[in-house]
Amino acid sequence: MVYLPPVQALSRIARVSTAPLREAVGEAFRAQVYPLGYVAALDGMRGLMTLGVVAAHVTYRTVPGTVLYIDLFFAASAYYITGLLLRDIDKLGRIDFYQFYQRRFARIVPPLLLMLAAYLLFTWLLRPPFLPALGRTAIVLSYISNYWYVFDQKTIEDLGHTWTLSAEEQFYVLWPLSFAWLVRRFGVSWRLVVAICAIAAAIWAWRVSLVLGGAHWTRLYTALDTRADALMGGCAMAVILKLVPPGVYPSLDRLWPKLAWPLLIYWTTITFVFWSFEGPSYNYYYFGSMLCGVIPGTLALTMLIRSRGTICHRIFERPEAVFLGRIFYGIYLWHLPILNFLDSYGLSWSHRLLIGLPLSILAATLSYAYLERHFLRQRSQAPRPQSSPAPMTGVATAPGSLFPGEPA
Repeated sequence: MVYLPPVQALSRIARVSTAPLREAVGEAFRAQVYPLGYVAALDGMRGLMTLGVVAAHVTYRTVPGTVLYIDLFFAASAYYITGLLLRDIDKLGRIDFYQFYQRRFARIVPPLLLMLAAYLLFTWLLRPPFLPALGRTAIVLSYISNYWYVFDQKTIEDLGHTWTLSAEEQFYVLWPLSFAWLVRRFGVSWRLVVAICAIAAAIWAWRVSLVLGGAHWTRLYTALDTRADALMGGCAMAVILKLVPPGVYPSLDRLWPKLAWPLLIYWTTITFVFWSFEGPSYNYYYFGSMLCGVIPGTLALTMLIRSRGTICHRIFERPEAVFLGRIFYGIYLWHLPILNFLDSYGLSWSHRLLIGLPLSILAATLSYAYLERHFLRQRSQAPRPQSSPAPMTGVATAPGSLFPGEPA
């Protein structure tokens, strides 16, 4: 018998015991397709930013700038969705609504149902009463929690983070139809970009008018009609990249990698200093969302797509970051119910973070490996992830959604 030191023995036991899970995770990844191409750095970026969102939900004072991550997630999701719609127009001359909504359902709904089922089970067994939890679940499944949050924040506190899912789902319903009409009216042209920017400006003006009228922050933060300018920013960027493919302006192509360090310093700094310890400022609703979140976010996304080998790529393409990006939707779904469950036992914020984050990652990994893989297989012949990502071009290079999560 060969003697192994304790550390090596434990390492071997861990490898053997986790082999089925690791294989299931690998199979889930291989089952994915990326209709618009794959950039590993985007996975890594959204994975690390999701950790920031979890930390902010423990205590926003640790990472106050993560409020801007949601703006980036919205812009990136709209960027990806509009890229899919443009791809349909290129290939079919029209938008395939059936395939679009089938993909959305398969990607978003099954993991959500699993999380809600676990939430109801744990509430019934360990944290009654059960009926209020059942009511929260019904609100979430109706995809109205963003507006419910406006009028009754307390009712859905355990599942309050699902307001972002509701806003996204409402966008998924409204935007493909609206975009089809805009394309028929303006074509895929700079006039289309102007029209989308005009919609964004109108939404921004509406939000400012609400602020001037004394609206509460909950009315401004979660409602689609006050957050959709971030979504429109991503939509406009997708059309712009369609109209300006790589190689058309060489000076612009040379610019993207030069933005890596400034953008990295910007996002690292603003994560910790965006708000003072006294709390949020209404300046965020006036100009902060667009100027501090959406515009730098779309620049960061484009830089990652249109260049390679930068400091940002080296950070975000780390295997740990990429893995977190693959399961980030699950982490986001599971983290708040877990954190609130731990909070009900009186744990300090540091203990909630130290326990809740690993539990969220574990739950997301199991969901990804044993549930989501069955819904990630697509019938299209879209490219699958490669071990070495390459820059993406044209409309087929939209970045992949950062929230609530793509692949297709």
